[in-house]
Amino acid sequence: MITNEIIYKNINDLLINRGWNIHENRQRSVSFVPPAGLQFSETYKLYVPNRYNNVGYDKDIEKTLNIISQIYDEDIDELFSIVVEDRQILSVHVDDDNLNNGKPTIPFFNTLIGKIKDLLQETANFSVIQKPHFFNKEIEAERYLNYCNFFKNEAGSLITKIQLPNREEIKERTLFEDSITGSQVNSTLIDVADFVNKDILDKYNFQPSDDFLRDNQSLLSVNVSNKLKDLYSCVDYADLDISLKGTTAVRTTIASDLNKEKITGLSDFSKTVRKKMKEIIVSEVFGKIVQLKSKDVDSDKNVITLEGNVKNVRSKILINLNSSQIKLAADAFKGNKTVKINGRLEANKSQYNVTNLESFKVI
Repeated sequence: MITNEIIYKNINDLLINRGWNIHENRQRSVSFVPPAGLQFSETYKLYVPNRYNNVGYDKDIEKTLNIISQIYDEDIDELFSIVVEDRQILSVHVDDDNLNNGKPTIPFFNTLIGKIKDLLQETANFSVIQKPHFFNKEIEAERYLNYCNFFKNEAGSLITKIQLPNREEIKERTLFEDSITGSQVNSTLIDVADFVNKDILDKYNFQPSDDFLRDNQSLLSVNVSNKLKDLYSCVDYADLDISLKGTTAVRTTIASDLNKEKITGLSDFSKTVRKKMKEIIVSEVFGKIVQLKSKDVDSDKNVITLEGNVKNVRSKILINLNSSQIKLAADAFKGNKTVKINGRLEANKSQYNVTNLESFKVI
């Protein structure tokens, strides 16, 4: 439920994130002074009503939003959606003078909407499963899409506006995992799209190294990349801007100078990810040491093999230990004691490698 308190917080966040500063907290309102970039007079103040429990507070906020709309020459409906309805706004702008002078035909518009819906759903799917290539459809992705509202296509332009969820829970919190909100999915969309636009599309015949794939694990999704490819192809390689607007700063990513070669390169990149990317998980594992290798216990180049359950499957795990850890491991090995590790595990054909060991304890 969206309360007046949330609305009051939203309008404060909106102004502060645009460079406004609180000048004075008064009895009925908070006064803000504008950022220098607006070039207002030094005496100008914007007053935001702070008695959100009073009857008629919605009317007071509406008046303030109208002032902000005039200052920034922004659509009042968008500001209302962000502040009062607690939404975020996604804008997709196709920049192509050849498309009927900015007036899309109905088939083109319907195709564009369909591709954007596919992209949104796949991004929500990726946010839930957090794996580079996985093709099952999660129920949470459908829930996210149901929150989205394609509410405006600006007259005389190729700009599509979509209301996105913000605080709504897309995936509920569990004992072992935090919840996922709409705003997290929205942020993932911009993150992945910006990564593709800057790091993949602009590099012809890009062959990612294992280190590159590992370092960008959180941005790699074969499915999302393919949906971006479909979107770029359906607008016939026109320049395309994707912007996310909310109470925080506006984020924009641009795909420009698109052509068939770049789209082919994106397809090849997705194939490489699917082929080379190993499954990487963060896990806590209990097990017994079955092999211990150390030429010099005082060095940091020591290796043990742990046998334990990973996702309910008995597996071998290769771990590099420092000098203090290998001494603990040697005692545990001799005494047949259980050890516990926390860290990031990377799957190989027959075992896991620990690429980031957070803790090592003998139980």
